[in-house]
Amino acid sequence: MDSTSSDAGKEDDDESSSSSSSGSEATTPKRSELDDFRAKWQQELKREQPTANQPVVAVATTVENDSIEHQARTLFQQGSELERSGKVFEAMRLYRRATQLVPDIEFRVYDKKHIKPQEDDSHANARIVEGLMERMMEANIDEDEENLENVDLALRFQTLMARSGKLFERASGDRKLIVTAAHFSDLPMELILYILRWVVSNDLDLKSLERFASVCRGFYLLARDPEIWRHACMRIWGVNLGVLKGTTFNSWREMYINRPRILFHGCYISRASYLRSGENSFQDQFYRPIQLVEYYRYFRFFADGKVLMLTTADEPQQCVVKLKPRSPAQNEILRGHYRLHDDIVIVVIQRNRPSAPAQMQRPGRRVREIEPEFGQQTFLMELQIVSTAKRPFSQLHWKQYTMVQQRNNQEKTSQFELTTTKYPPMYFSRVKSYHLESEGPLK
Repeated sequence: MDSTSSDAGKEDDDESSSSSSSGSEATTPKRSELDDFRAKWQQELKREQPTANQPVVAVATTVENDSIEHQARTLFQQGSELERSGKVFEAMRLYRRATQLVPDIEFRVYDKKHIKPQEDDSHANARIVEGLMERMMEANIDEDEENLENVDLALRFQTLMARSGKLFERASGDRKLIVTAAHFSDLPMELILYILRWVVSNDLDLKSLERFASVCRGFYLLARDPEIWRHACMRIWGVNLGVLKGTTFNSWREMYINRPRILFHGCYISRASYLRSGENSFQDQFYRPIQLVEYYRYFRFFADGKVLMLTTADEPQQCVVKLKPRSPAQNEILRGHYRLHDDIVIVVIQRNRPSAPAQMQRPGRRVREIEPEFGQQTFLMELQIVSTAKRPFSQLHWKQYTMVQQRNNQEKTSQFELTTTKYPPMYFSRVKSYHLESEGPLK
C-alpha cells in the first residue's frame, strides 16, 4: 500500500508540474506583446522629450548643414558674377549645382545681406525655367505637353542646350543617309550666321528669319543673334538709333518689333474717289452728267531710304509689279527719299525731267535740257505711322502735303487741303514677290 501511494503521489506531482509549465507557456505571449507595446510607447515619449544626447546630434547636423550651405552660397555667388559678365551658360551650371545643395539658396543669400531680392526679368525667368524643368523631370512630363506660358523660350532653350552641349544635331532618321552628305550642324557657326545675313538681306526680310526660328531650338537661338537685329535697327533708324541702354527696350529685337517703323515686304495703298460734273450734251441742255472718279495712290519704301510713289487708276494687281525694281523705267513712277522721326515719315519726291528724244540727240553736240510745261516740282509729305490691334504699323495717315514748283527762276509753294475723300489713310498690303530674292547680305 505504501509503494502504490508513493507512486501515485509522484504521478500527481508530475501532473501538477506539467500543468504549471503549460500555464506559464500560455501567459508568456501575452506578456511579450505587453512588453513590446510598453517599449514602443516609451520610445515615442523619448522622441517627444529632448534627452541629453540630442544636443550633440543637433550640433553635428547644424555643422554639416552650414558647410553645405556655405558651398551652395559660394556656387551661387560665382554664378552671379558669371552672369554679370555675360557668361550665361556657365552661370546656369553653377546655379543648378547650388540649388541642388540648398533649394532656397537664393533667398538665403539675400536674407544674409539684408537686401530684398530685386531680380530682373531674365533672373526671374531663369528661376521659372529651372522650376519648370525640375517638375518635368519629377513628373516625367513630355516637353510637347508642357505649359510654356510666361516662360522665356530663349532662356529655356539655352538651358537645354547647356545640358546637352549641342546647339542642334542630326535627327535619328538622317543617320541612315549617305555618310558623305553634310548636315547643317557640320557648318561652322560663323558661316551659319553669314547665311542668316543673306536670308535677312539688305531689304530686311525679318519674316523669313522668324520662319527659320520655328524649325528647331538651335535655329531659334541663332535667329535671336543680337548682331543681326542691331544691324537691322541701324539700317532703319541710322544715326537716330541711339543706345539700347538709354531706351525702354531690353534687346535690339524688341526695339525692332515695338518701335514705330516702315514695313518693306509690300506697299501702302489708298483708294480715293470724288464726284465731278461732266460736259453738257449739245442735244439736251438739261442733261448734266456727274462722273465718279476713282484712283489709287501707291507707296513702296526701301530699307536704304528710297521711296517710290505712283498715282494711277489701275488696279493693285497691275501696279504692284511695277514697283518691284528700285529704279523703274516708267516715268509715271516718282522717286524720292524718306526719313523717320519717331512715328512720322518725312517724304521728299521730285518729278523727273523728261529726256530729249533720240532723233534730236546728235553726237558731238550738247543737248539742251527741255523744261517741262509744269516746271520742276518737288513734293514734301509728312505721314504718321498708325498701328491697329492685329497689324502693327499697317497704316499711314496724312499730316501735311506741300508742293514746291520752280519755273523761270520763280518758286511757288502750294499747300494741299488734306480731306478724307481725296487723301484717305493708306493701308499696307503684303507682296510676296518683293522678297523672293536677296540682292546682298545684311550689313
